Amino acid sequence: MSAALAIEGVAVQRGGRLIVEEAALSLSPGECVVLAGESGSGKTSLLRVIGGLNRPARGTIRIAGVVVDDAAATFIRPELRGLGMVFQDFALWPHLSVLENVAVVIRDRVGRERKALALLDQFGVASCAGRLPATLSGGQQQRVGLARALAAAPRLLMLDEPFSSLDVETRETLRTELRALIVETGLGAICISHDPADIARLADRVALLEDRRLTSCTTPDAMFARPATPYAARLAGLCGGVEVEVRQAGSDAAIVLGSALLAIPGGGARLAGAAQALLFWPRGALALAAEGVPATCIGAHFEAGHWQALLRLDGLAAPVPVQCTSPPPRGAVALNVASDRLHLFPSSPPG
Repeated sequence: MSAALAIEGVAVQRGGRLIVEEAALSLSPGECVVLAGESGSGKTSLLRVIGGLNRPARGTIRIAGVVVDDAAATFIRPELRGLGMVFQDFALWPHLSVLENVAVVIRDRVGRERKALALLDQFGVASCAGRLPATLSGGQQQRVGLARALAAAPRLLMLDEPFSSLDVETRETLRTELRALIVETGLGAICISHDPADIARLADRVALLEDRRLTSCTTPDAMFARPATPYAARLAGLCGGVEVEVRQAGSDAAIVLGSALLAIPGGGARLAGAAQALLFWPRGALALAAEGVPATCIGAHFEAGHWQALLRLDGLAAPVPVQCTSPPPRGAVALNVASDRLHLFPSSPPG
């Protein structure tokens, strides 16, 4: 079976400047890949090239095994690529009814309205068929957008931050429905997002676009367990990003955390002689204890079922957030650190 999407050696330019270099990615039918990257990294530009809205500077793009762009002789127009597109701003035609928005993209005129109504019913908005988009809620409009994306029987679904403008409850519901749809239909999907919840609920794999390159493409659980970059660590929902001093002796390394020196297993190889590193950790790796690294609790707040303490440690510019099961005491406290669960990334060149 052909890949739903395959891009090879794709480079993208914007304003005469190269913003994506040598991108390579393959996506199977029934698989959802979340494409993540910081603002301005080129995510949307790459998606536009895949969709045929812009041309690549070089490289080859295949959809369902068919070459749709090779940056030279071959170029298949967007409407002929077999794509379903869903956007952050819904992009519904305001002068058409909900039913007309979906029916207009169905090629077969026979039974067009019946098919459109069936899709609207699938997404729970059939009762809105006669209304204009402006009269719908954001969640209803995005449901119509999803129905329209499927109306043309696409071979690939492309989504650009589809849930970012919706409330939390609606986002969660639509994520669940979209994930079920991808699995049940076997439709390949590529989704731009930098929301950890989209990655957790939607993604089979996560592709990271950093420094003009796709730096990794891995499963969400692997990204959480072994983030490859500071951005991946933030995206995985790890705590921290605190800069710490590194001390090394041969293959061994330790970090200065407050008044303590913590040995880091395998740290010498990972930190490559750096004098400073960015420190990240999963929830629970740092915890208040009877004994440990001296710290000062400067405040706390309740957040999503747990208490979050803010601690000051000697030598650290930023406060350190630590999850607690009960309200922490203000003032002097001790911090237990599971050093084997820490993630460190060099933030300075070797000395």
